[in-house]
Amino acid sequence: MKKLISAAVLGTMALASASSFAASQTATGQFNVAVSLTSVCKISTVPTANFNYTSFQSTAATFSSSFDVMCTNTLPISSITLDSTAVTDTATNLAYTLALGAAPTAGTGVAQTVSITGSMAANQAGTCATATCANTSSTNKQRTLTITY
Repeated sequence: MKKLISAAVLGTMALASASSFAASQTATGQFNVAVSLTSVCKISTVPTANFNYTSFQSTAATFSSSFDVMCTNTLPISSITLDSTAVTDTATNLAYTLALGAAPTAGTGVAQTVSITGSMAANQAGTCATATCANTSSTNKQRTLTITY
């Protein structure tokens, strides 16, 4: 009788174990994902600034161009400035002024366009020893745009 009871108990335990393995169960847990974002602004396209001037011309030479600024979405932009708005080119001795249009006040996550204009006053002689000159050797032909954010 002991053998019969032992066999019955073992059989019942085997069925109970098999049924607990057969049923799938799930467990869930939560975890945090830490994200660190460094906000930036950048000039994504640069302006084209070209003056064509003839000595002593009776009207000002002008140009109009634009550039794109990209900043992190909602990042406040304090200002966009030029290093100098009044320049005399060292190679041609021609004076000109530059001006920026309205600057965005906050980043949108996409390119925002800012205009730039230039004007070279009429009746300037300039400096040139040949029929035409370019300011390729000018020491101050490069201008700097600064975004403060």
